[in-house]
Amino acid sequence: MSTATTNPINTGAGGGSSGGGGGGGGGGGGGPCGACKFLRRKCVPGCIFAPYFDSEQGAAHFAAVHKVFGASNVSKLLLHIPVHKRLDAVVTICYEAQARLRDPVYGCVAHIFALQQQVN
Repeated sequence: MSTATTNPINTGAGGGSSGGGGGGGGGGGGGPCGACKFLRRKCVPGCIFAPYFDSEQGAAHFAAVHKVFGASNVSKLLLHIPVHKRLDAVVTICYEAQARLRDPVYGCVAHIFALQQQVN
């Protein structure tokens, strides 16, 4: 997970990365990034979400992030993280949001418990 232009959000659980840039204003591609598409707003150049949520599958993944954390909170959080660490933060945020939607009580801790049981 090296560059901020790879899109970690193309995989189901938010892990790994595959190619694909951001949308509209984020540089390249046609139309808005997945986050702006979901929020139904214009994707401006320099959009904080564009490098991480592509215009194809990014909207579906951003929906979970928005529902759990809120778009404003996530954008503020990303602005406080150095650019070279944002990709890891987005992957983590997406994983946490999806886990929280699957299991509202335990979230990702349920997965940790399951892995501990496998080790034991």
